[in-house]
Amino acid sequence: MNMSSVKKIGLFACTGVVAGNMMGSGIALLPANLASIGGIAIWGWVISIIGAMSLAYVYARLATKNPQQGGPIAYAGEISPAFGFQTGVLYYHANWIGNLAIGITAVSYLSTFFPALNNPIPAGIACIAIVWLFTFINMLGGAWVSRLTTIGLFLVLIPVVLTAVAGWHWFDIATYHANWNTSTTTDSHAIVKSILLCLWAFVGVESAAVSTGMVKNPKRTVPLATMLGTALAGIIYIAATQVIAGMFPASVMASSGAFAISTST
Repeated sequence: MNMSSVKKIGLFACTGVVAGNMMGSGIALLPANLASIGGIAIWGWVISIIGAMSLAYVYARLATKNPQQGGPIAYAGEISPAFGFQTGVLYYHANWIGNLAIGITAVSYLSTFFPALNNPIPAGIACIAIVWLFTFINMLGGAWVSRLTTIGLFLVLIPVVLTAVAGWHWFDIATYHANWNTSTTTDSHAIVKSILLCLWAFVGVESAAVSTGMVKNPKRTVPLATMLGTALAGIIYIAATQVIAGMFPASVMASSGAFAISTST
């Protein structure tokens, strides 16, 4: 299909793709994953956000100076076709692994409302169904994907923003202090461990650059969407995860969908 005939997306939708791809599984999984580290992970967030914004700036500059379809894959190919191929293969594998994580996250949260999904077989079937559902939607084209991602972002933001704003009413400083460092290591080691988890939440920072061929006015839209989407995700990550750390004991966060519980509180 000629890319000029494809319905292209604008700044709002492209920003939604960037933020949505990062926050889709990251914001849902992290409260449980970070429960074993504690509120000290805020320093991991700060370091990770600096790194993510730096990478976002690189993509923004590349999109301004030399916009190419394929983003990092195309840029690696400029150095060497072998690098381009290697980047494409690794990017493909990173995405299907990430898609499984999204499916598992969705089933984990749905199990709050459908207890049968706590059993391995129904959970596995539901996870496969979710992955294939989004695969078929992806086959409909970039406009459909961006529309769904933007809608999904708003749906994800409802419980997260409610928690980040209204959750302070239930915030308990004693609980937060108890959850400050729940790891069995020193503060410095806990921060390093948190960085490895927090970086996962920024997978998707390249989304606008990869979608250059489907974006209106890519020299303007791609850099703005990349920076805005990354900044939006970072702010929401810190606000939501920190308030959660002061609402529930670490054991509760580790064994449940924290935002599902906080919204129902």
